Amino acid sequence: MPEGDTVWRQARSLHKALAGRTAHSTSFRYPDVAEVDFSGKHIHGALARGKHLLLRIDDFTVHSHLKMDGIWHIYGVDDNGNPQRWKRPASAARAIINANARQDANGQLVPGSTPVSAVGFTLGLLEIFPTTEENERLGYLGPDLLGADWNPQLALNNLLAQPERLIGPALLDQKNLMGIGTIFRAETLFLAGVDPRSQVGAVPDLARVIEIAHLLLTANRMRPRRVTRTEREPLWCYGRRGRPCYRCGSFIIKDELSDLGTGAKRFGTDRYAQTEETVSRISFRCPTCQVLYI
Repeated sequence: MPEGDTVWRQARSLHKALAGRTAHSTSFRYPDVAEVDFSGKHIHGALARGKHLLLRIDDFTVHSHLKMDGIWHIYGVDDNGNPQRWKRPASAARAIINANARQDANGQLVPGSTPVSAVGFTLGLLEIFPTTEENERLGYLGPDLLGADWNPQLALNNLLAQPERLIGPALLDQKNLMGIGTIFRAETLFLAGVDPRSQVGAVPDLARVIEIAHLLLTANRMRPRRVTRTEREPLWCYGRRGRPCYRCGSFIIKDELSDLGTGAKRFGTDRYAQTEETVSRISFRCPTCQVLYI
C-alpha cells in the first residue's frame, strides 16, 4: 500500500499539472459519482492528507485513496501534438480529468501550454463532496506527518490514549497519526530500537519514535526511491527476512502482526469474525536490536 510520502508526491504532481486550469471534461467510474460533470469548472489544485488525496474543483473535493494498487498518472501531448497513450489499460481507469491549456488573466492561451489529462487508475476509494465538508468527513484522522499543520504532541496524545495497545498496529492506525505504512513502521521502530510487539504505554521514549517517523517521511517525500539507510542498501529492516541485521548480525524476523499479537494469536478466538483488531499486517524486526517493552 502506498505510504504518506508516495501520496504526497502524487498530490504535488497533480497540483503542478492541474492547478489554475479549467476542466474540459471529466469522467468518474464509480457508481455514486458517475453522473458528476465538472466540464468548464475551475481546478483549484490538489493536496494530500496522510494517505488521502484531495483534488479541489469548483466548490467540490474529489477524494481518492490509493489503497493497495491505486495510482494517478498525468498525460500531456506527444511531439506531434497528439494525446499521450496511457500506460495502464482503460478498464482500470476510475477517474479521468481532462484539462484545457492554461490561459492568462486576459483569457489568452499561455505560450507553450498544452492540454493535460489526470487519470486515476485502480483507486480504492473515490467520492465527491462539497469542499466545505472536508473537515467533517476527514476529521477523524490524526495529524499528518507531512502536513503543514503537523502536531507531534497530538500524535503522542492519540497513541497514549490506548497504552495497552501494541505499538506496531498503533502506528498504522491513521486515527493516531497519518502517513505511516508497513515500510516506515518497520524502519522507524528499528531505528528507535523498539520491538513492534511492545505495548505503547511501556515504550520509554514514544516521542522519539514519532520524531523518527517524521524525519524519515520528510526525507523521502521528494525521492522517487525510498531510502532509510544507503542508496545501495536502502532499508534497514523491511523486506529482509532471514538476512543478517546490518548492526548486530542477527537474522531479521518477519511476522504477521495484529493488535492481538503474532502467529495464531493474531486472529483472536473467532477466526471467522474479522475485526479491526484482528487485521494483520506484515512486520519486520531484529530480535536483538529491538527491545520488547511490556
